[in-house]
Amino acid sequence: MDIAAKLSALPNARPLPGVSDAWEWSPAPGFVLLAALSSDRRYVFRLNTKDSYDAELCRAVLEFVRERESEAIARPEPLIALAGFSWPGREFDVVGRVRPEAHRLFHEEPDLHDVVFGVFPGYSAEISGAESVDQAAERYGRMFKASDMNRSPSPYVLVRFDNPRTGAGTMGEQPVFISPDYLAHELRLLEGIKDAYLELWNHRNEQWYVRWDGLWHVSCGAQELRLSAEEVATWAAEVIR
Repeated sequence: MDIAAKLSALPNARPLPGVSDAWEWSPAPGFVLLAALSSDRRYVFRLNTKDSYDAELCRAVLEFVRERESEAIARPEPLIALAGFSWPGREFDVVGRVRPEAHRLFHEEPDLHDVVFGVFPGYSAEISGAESVDQAAERYGRMFKASDMNRSPSPYVLVRFDNPRTGAGTMGEQPVFISPDYLAHELRLLEGIKDAYLELWNHRNEQWYVRWDGLWHVSCGAQELRLSAEEVATWAAEVIR
């Protein structure tokens, strides 16, 4: 398969200024999509933007991935963060990389899809590297809004919880991703309910267990904290940062 020929033949595709073996195209108003070949021309790094195209930032992302392409291609995890990225005026501190099994880029062309890695500017608090394929697909496809170059962080907040009084909770043993605001909301509702609990995993792959027994009891391995309502809110904001 001639990957370069396929990419250059896409409707409205044109060479990306300043980056060799790279193209950009706009399939619809507001959308600018970019793709760059790996140095051996066997793989593609694809970056999508929606209503937020920043040419210099996008070029920087693709160039950074090329510098780290051995890691980006070889690592088996569906979703990883390539640390060390920065760009003036932006708070991004990583470039995220998602493998073909966890995205739908070029899904209508299986041969091309299988050699395409999704990439995007991101934040270290968003990615643990331990995501399953389904979790990586959910994070990349729905939660990150990865095509928005102006987006705020979407911290990694994976929980399993049960609150007998409110009836809220996760089903079975499967944890789910929630927003930081919803985490704060559910923690507040634990107060006064001794049979309630919340388990939290963050991007550092720490597993925290929270329950209420007169104060909030927060533990992770051998570390145990006894916190007030104000302190548990501060703890929750910091532990996912």
